[in-house]
Amino acid sequence: MLRYNHGMIERKWRETWQQDQRVDQESAQVCTVPVPGDSGELGMENARLLVLTDFFSSVQLGKKAPISILGAKESWLKDTNKLGLVALNGAINGEYDLAVIPRDYAAAFGKLEARDTFICGRLLQSGSMRDLLPDFGADALRIYFLYMGPPARDYVFQWHGLASAYRFLSRFWELGYESVGDPGCELSETTCLLDLRVQVRRRILQRKPHTALAAIMGYIKGRSILTRTEVRVIATLLQPFTPFLSTELLQLMATIKN
Repeated sequence: MLRYNHGMIERKWRETWQQDQRVDQESAQVCTVPVPGDSGELGMENARLLVLTDFFSSVQLGKKAPISILGAKESWLKDTNKLGLVALNGAINGEYDLAVIPRDYAAAFGKLEARDTFICGRLLQSGSMRDLLPDFGADALRIYFLYMGPPARDYVFQWHGLASAYRFLSRFWELGYESVGDPGCELSETTCLLDLRVQVRRRILQRKPHTALAAIMGYIKGRSILTRTEVRVIATLLQPFTPFLSTELLQLMATIKN
C-alpha cells in the first residue's frame, strides 16, 4: 500500500489550483479580518480565519473564491498559498458576499459592507503555522480548525488535536487506497450513504462543521474496508474540509475499474 504522503499530494494540487485561480483574482467576493501581529508569518489563528472563510464560501457560494484579507501583510499572502488558497489585500470599503470576522474586532469593522457576516471566536496560544505545516499538512490543519467545536467559541491550541486530525486523514487514505469494487451498489448509493449526505449537508448549512465531520467519522469508524462507491461519496463530502486529499482520492477512483 502507498502510504499517505501529504507533502506530495498537496504540492501537486496546490500548483494546479494556483494556475486555475489566478485568472479569477479580481472577482473576490469574500473577506476576513486578520488578528494584528508583529510577526511576518501567518499565525495559526489567522490561518483558521482563512480556512473558515474558504469553507463557508465554498459551501455557501458553491465555489472556492479568492479571499480578501483586510490589512494583510505581503508575507501573509504568500503563506496562504501553502494552504491551497488564493488571497488578496482587501479594502474595507469593498462589497462582499461573505465576511468572517473575529469577535474582538467586530465593532471596529461594523461598517463593512457584506451580505452575510459570520462572527467567529478566537484561537489563543496558537503559534506559527510554518512550524506545523511541514509535518502535518494543510488538510490536517483544516480538519483541526473545523472539528474543534462551534466556530463562534474561543479555543486554545492543542497539538494532540492536530495529530488526531492527521491520523484520520491517514486512515481515510488507507481505506480509499485499499477500497474494493461492489457491483451491487456502484450504480446507486446505499440508504446509509444517502442518509450521510443529508446529515452532512444539513449540519454544514447550520454552520456546524464539527458535527458534519463527526457524522463522517462515525461512518468510517470501525470499518476495515470501504467500497469505491463509499470512498467517492465520502471524498466528495469531505471536499470543503480536505480539498487536497479528496481531490486526489477522487482522481484515483476515476482511474480504477471495478
